[in-house]
Amino acid sequence: MKGASDILETLQNADNEATEAPYWLIIDPDQMMSPKIDRVASMITGPFFSRADADDQLAHRRYDYSAKAGVWCFSGYYSDKYTILCRSLRIGCEPIASAEGDAEGPGK
Repeated sequence: MKGASDILETLQNADNEATEAPYWLIIDPDQMMSPKIDRVASMITGPFFSRADADDQLAHRRYDYSAKAGVWCFSGYYSDKYTILCRSLRIGCEPIASAEGDAEGPGK
């Protein structure tokens, strides 16, 4: 199990893929006709703090996933606390400046 310092180092060194407050999930799609919420939840593994960590998980436990499983990058932008954490660690895109020069969005 990784300690907090390992997680912070991973976040600081991760490629943000042009996404503010990034995190990665493994999505293993199943038939999506009328899924129940617990079925949808079972298709998601994560979060991971870098694409490399998610790719490693998928490779090392490939037997747990279907052939359709893949790694996706998402933005935690609408999670105020996660955005503040990422900005304080200088992870992800820099805050967008408005005409007045103020940062926009969560955790401004």
